[in-house]
Amino acid sequence: MSAVSIAAIAAGLLATGCSAGLTASAARMPPTPPAIAAAPTAPATGYDGLTGLPLSAYGTSDQEDVLLHRTNEALVARCMRSLGYADYSHRKKPPTAAKTKAEKERIHPAGAWGYIGSATAKRIGFHVAVPLPVTEGPAGRELKDYNACWDKADRQLPSLTGTRGWRLTQDLFGRSLRQTAGDSRVGAARERWSACMRTAGHPAGAPEKLADGPWDTGKPTAKEISAATADESCTRSSHLAAVYFAVLAGYQRQLISAHTGVLNDYRKQVRDRVDRAARLLTAAATA
Repeated sequence: MSAVSIAAIAAGLLATGCSAGLTASAARMPPTPPAIAAAPTAPATGYDGLTGLPLSAYGTSDQEDVLLHRTNEALVARCMRSLGYADYSHRKKPPTAAKTKAEKERIHPAGAWGYIGSATAKRIGFHVAVPLPVTEGPAGRELKDYNACWDKADRQLPSLTGTRGWRLTQDLFGRSLRQTAGDSRVGAARERWSACMRTAGHPAGAPEKLADGPWDTGKPTAKEISAATADESCTRSSHLAAVYFAVLAGYQRQLISAHTGVLNDYRKQVRDRVDRAARLLTAAATA
């Protein structure tokens, strides 16, 4: 199973508004507001903002996640063929890493930093979720063999989920998000964003709540497109994304400096796992 990327962890923590395993004493420690540039630059997309964060260097990139997934699928396929399933093929469409700006805009585009991506806003509003392909899975004896092959592949390329470094990166991400949410500069930017949205005719207290709904229609409505484009415009004029990611990066750098030992060890574990996946994938291809 491929490792969960840092960007995915951040998105999950943003959705729940909490961090995993954060101790009460650590949560009560008052943070020191980090210095940021007088006029910080906003990332091109929310995806770029998340993957460019200091803590993201301690996880896997999208390209590495694709490699890990392909390796797991190759190991399972080789195992299934050894059990007599000569025509076994991967049932899931292989994932690909986002490359273009349009693709990146569709990944974690909305959050506490606002909505980034005028083209996406005008075209599909907040309907940015990419539907997963529906595939028919194995059943009966094949399912039992498939699960056994999956377990065998997992032993060949063990997950780092639950390790000390993995838990720490989640804790630090959660802590940095909490600190950023309480930062007065982010609060002021969110107030400017909210005032702009009221003026635009789409009153909203928080960008992440605006993006969440109610947009449950099959296709984006004119009202949704209008709200999304106003959101994108207000995010720019309020400098919300620029301030948010600058402040978040500052808090993360502080946290990293206090936990360099464990984090560096974890980064080495991640790199070793990716390198092992590359070797296993090569071996599986030539077997």
